[in-house]
Amino acid sequence: MKIQAYAAQQIAGKLEPFEYDLGHLKSDEVEVDVEYCGICHSDLHMLDNEWGITQYPFVPGREIIGKISTIGKMVEHLQIGQSCGCRLAYTLMFNL
Repeated sequence: MKIQAYAAQQIAGKLEPFEYDLGHLKSDEVEVDVEYCGICHSDLHMLDNEWGITQYPFVPGREIIGKISTIGKMVEHLQIGQSCGCRLAYTLMFNL
């Protein structure tokens, strides 16, 4: 699964187009087409590595609204086309 995002490549770096591959969708996962993404103050701290834990490239914006585009085989409580909101953990973004 190819992801298109904006990422900083270094501390306080400019956000530039960035593409990465998450691999195949697992049976208990969903893919969400992002429609809206919020940048909060925590993202700015991470962008500037103020907490000393940021790994680059860094993709800010962990609060999203979108629609489910693909579901894994084990997902039974969600449907393709359903609107959803996600508040992602930064640890997910570190596994680029």
